[in-house]
Amino acid sequence: MIYTCTTNPSLDYYITIPTVEKGKTNRSDMEMYDAGGKGVNVSIVLNNFRIPTVCLGFLGGFTKDYYLSFIASYPNIQPLFTTIKDNTRINIKIMDNEYETAINAKGPHIDDDEFKRFKSRLNNIFTDDYFVLSGNIEDEIKDRMIDLLHEMAQDGVKIVLDTDKDVLDRCLDIPLFAVKLNDRNIEKNIKETAKEYLDKGIKNILYSAPDKPSFIFNEECSYECNNLADSLVNATGSADSMVAGFLYGCIRGATTEESFKYANAASLATCMSNDLGSKEKIEDLFTTIEVNKF
Repeated sequence: MIYTCTTNPSLDYYITIPTVEKGKTNRSDMEMYDAGGKGVNVSIVLNNFRIPTVCLGFLGGFTKDYYLSFIASYPNIQPLFTTIKDNTRINIKIMDNEYETAINAKGPHIDDDEFKRFKSRLNNIFTDDYFVLSGNIEDEIKDRMIDLLHEMAQDGVKIVLDTDKDVLDRCLDIPLFAVKLNDRNIEKNIKETAKEYLDKGIKNILYSAPDKPSFIFNEECSYECNNLADSLVNATGSADSMVAGFLYGCIRGATTEESFKYANAASLATCMSNDLGSKEKIEDLFTTIEVNKF
């Protein structure tokens, strides 16, 4: 089973405005809500592949039920969120003719009892299950989350990290199945950084950044992909889609090359769509993806 975790999910409020005029009342052309969160995005793309996942994290307040109503529309996602006292945050995404401007809320407080109840949700994760931790981890729970990752690693859980550099660096003493890197969590050339992380025992390293080639590195081989989106419609969730596409390949027993192709096809499908990539779009793009071994 694949478990995805978003510790600070958000109810995303999208507003489309032709032109934003500062200091004046602006009226929108369109408004919509969506369930936000990097781990949730991974689950949604895997749902599109008809792969079941369990969604973990923290939800609370008046936004909780509305958030869960979105998750309920995905038949292959089992929500297993921990209920907290504070409100799940609302992030505002303002889209005009030129830019998308995000206003992201800080998020709720999580107390000791709430984290203990979250931890109890993990009792059914076993050896060879996948645990995907995505997004930044709040400082107040970071130490406990890192301890939890160490416990799961000792039980043989395949841990996938797409989070901040501090969490990654503090987990280098455990076997990590995969990490997803971008320019925010590397300090030098990606190939040099990947070699250092491989030497630390990370099995698979994925890298992507806007308008740059993507890479995968492991002990056996490394690949580069230059298939950039011709027309960018939606960059939100493209990195999460890459993680989902890679996992889809892994659970199907695909080679590193094939899994990397699925990763890039899923990322491109999201970039070229108004929503996260569909199975049909990903499968179509998969046949066009070209990767180079180096």
